[in-house]
Amino acid sequence: MIPLFPEFKKVGVNDREAVESHAHRYPPYSDFNFTSLWAWDTSNERMISELNGNLVVRFTDYSSHEHFFSFLGTNEPEHTARELIRHAESLSISPTLQLVPEVSVTGMRASVLAVGEDKDHFDYLYSTEELTTLKGIRFKGKRQMLMRFMRAYPEVYVEIGDLNNVNIQKQIISILRTWESNKKSENKEYELQHEETAITRLFQTADKHTLVVTGIFLKGSMIAFSIDEILPKQYSITHFAKADSSNRGIYDFLNSKVALHLAQNDTALWNWEQDLGVESLRRSKLSYRPTRFLKKYRVSLAKSDGENAL
Repeated sequence: MIPLFPEFKKVGVNDREAVESHAHRYPPYSDFNFTSLWAWDTSNERMISELNGNLVVRFTDYSSHEHFFSFLGTNEPEHTARELIRHAESLSISPTLQLVPEVSVTGMRASVLAVGEDKDHFDYLYSTEELTTLKGIRFKGKRQMLMRFMRAYPEVYVEIGDLNNVNIQKQIISILRTWESNKKSENKEYELQHEETAITRLFQTADKHTLVVTGIFLKGSMIAFSIDEILPKQYSITHFAKADSSNRGIYDFLNSKVALHLAQNDTALWNWEQDLGVESLRRSKLSYRPTRFLKKYRVSLAKSDGENAL
C-alpha cells in the first residue's frame, strides 16, 4: 500500500502493482515507470505517497543530491502542486516541483502557479514500425549505415535473453565497461558507476520484472544489448542500451532489431527516455526522428500572488 500524504514510504520491489495502478493510466512517463523508479534508486532514498488520488514521488537529484517532489495524476492538480510546494518549504528543500508530466499541469492557472517546460527531461517516443523498416527519405542515412554494418559483419546474430541468466549479466556489464572505455579513448569522460549500480539492482530482482533483453553477438561474444519493458496500450520503454561502438553501425542494427521484436509483440510506440541536456545524446536521439515527446515541467508558485494562493 502507498501511504496517504503527508506520509511517505521508500520504494520497494513489492510496490510495483500499486505504482503501476497510477502509471498505467497515462502515457509512459519514464520517471514514473516502476522499473525505473526502482532501478535508479541507487541511494535508497526515493519515496512515494498519494495525494488527491495522485502518485507523489520524492526524488533525489543525481548530481546535486538534493531532494525534490513531483507527481503524476489529473485529480485536483493545482491543489496537489500547492500542497507539495508547501510541504517542501516546511522541509527546507526545493519548493519547485520537477519532472511534472504534461497531463498533470493542464489547467493550472498562471496567476497561481508558474509552469515552465523542462526540455532536458522530455521523453522521446518513436514508432516501432518506422524504426523496423527505416523507409523514406527521413531514414536514408540510417538505412545506409545499417546496410554497411550488415555487409561488414555478415555473421552477426541476435538473441533474446533472460536477465536471470548469470552469463548474460556478465556480458552486459562487460559491454557497459567497454562502452565507457571507448568514450574515454575519445577524450570524453563518463562515470558509469551510477548506471552500473542501477543495472545491478535489476539483476538482483530480475524475477520481479518483466523485461526483454536483446543481445547482439559476433563470433560468440556480445557486442550490444538493450533492456526493454513492454507496457500496456501498445507502449514500451528502454531502460538500458549500450554497444561496443568500435563496430560502426551497431546502434542502427541494435535499434532495428529491438524495434522489430517490440512490434511483433504489439508495441507501436517506444520510449527512449530523456536526453538530460547532453548535446551529443540529443543529436543522436533526434536523428532517429521521434514521433512525439512526453513533455515535463517545473512548477512553482507564481511570484505575483504566491502567498495569497496558499
